Amino acid sequence: MTQRPGFASGKRHILITGASGGLGGALAEAYAGPSERLTLWGRNAERLDATRKLCEERGAEAVVVRQDLQAFAQTCDVLSAVDASDPVDMLILNAGVSSGTLPGGGFESAAAASRTMNVNATAAVNVMACLLERMGRRGGGHIVCISSLAALYPLPDSPAYSAAKTALSCYAKAIRASGSPVRISIVYPGYVDTPMSRRLSGPQPLRWTAPQAASYITERLEAGSDTIAFPRLLALGTCLLHLLPLPLASFFLRRFSFTIAPDEEAVSLKSGSAG
Repeated sequence: MTQRPGFASGKRHILITGASGGLGGALAEAYAGPSERLTLWGRNAERLDATRKLCEERGAEAVVVRQDLQAFAQTCDVLSAVDASDPVDMLILNAGVSSGTLPGGGFESAAAASRTMNVNATAAVNVMACLLERMGRRGGGHIVCISSLAALYPLPDSPAYSAAKTALSCYAKAIRASGSPVRISIVYPGYVDTPMSRRLSGPQPLRWTAPQAASYITERLEAGSDTIAFPRLLALGTCLLHLLPLPLASFFLRRFSFTIAPDEEAVSLKSGSAG
């Protein structure tokens, strides 16, 4: 089989979406090494190239793919071409955006909610389904879905984000239960210090650094864990909310209320300047 330019045979091929920074960039660095070859998928050329150089410094082979995941058909075509030339051994679905209660109050806009659902759920499922079929024909592979503790109990200040991460987790669980030969892992992170979380104003209990989170995720995945939730204390508290009457659960959630400042793309959507 023809190898992709810059890639050598005999190495594990890992494709990471949302690899231009934050947790995705940290995961790329955590996996970077002489035995790995990485495809770094994102939209920001400058940040992707910076991540690529860091990975290469650690001995990994790395290439970048610039592609908007919301262009669903084109994304599938690009993904199929990548996989055809160099079969993907592990797919890490990390790309995501956030929205929620706006600074000063007010619900997330319809445009922001739709974008959050499109990127975090529909686009992620599209990528997963496209590669799942190809991996299935080969008889194996590994897909890692980066969900959120918000999928374990919905956050009233981030409804679309909670719904999207829940949808992705449900899809992954259904595929896992189907008997597919592809290994499916779901990661439920708590607060991680990334550019996305820095737009959040409010309590972020037990927040981890991105390298700390990436190190934990990779260690648990390599150890064979397919359900990973952290920090454990926050994950336990989130799950226990289901045991409480709704008024009491809501009382505790209000103690951790937050607002989310729109990112640049969300501001463009609101102003109507986005294509």
